[in-house]
Amino acid sequence: MMGLAYGLWRRKASAALEPFGITFQQYQLVRQARRKGALILSAAAGELGMDKPTLSLVARKCVEAGWLTRTDSMTDRRASRLSLSGLGEELLDKIEALRLFSPESLGDALDVLGSEERSELKRMMDRVSRRARDVFV
Repeated sequence: MMGLAYGLWRRKASAALEPFGITFQQYQLVRQARRKGALILSAAAGELGMDKPTLSLVARKCVEAGWLTRTDSMTDRRASRLSLSGLGEELLDKIEALRLFSPESLGDALDVLGSEERSELKRMMDRVSRRARDVFV
């Protein structure tokens, strides 16, 4: 059930990001770089739930677009650091100003729930999200 809901939400999110010229995976990586300050490429794969080849491709495209900067380690290419660029910061500001990923953006999908049920669902999802970060990050 959650997988289906997530899939539908992700399609909606991807469509909302399309006018900005960024994919959902690229958005996740750029947003994570903002949150963390800098990312080590090899560690970011696990944090974002992407395999390393996919993350490498996503990172390369974000660097080419100018949203991230990449600093390679002199001794280990896998230890490349990704940092948010000024252009990436501007992009995130524009996207987040539209509140595309706020709980309210789920709109009609949550209309079947009453206000108490929505509050309870939000509380539970916040709890699961915190636990997932503890376990997977």
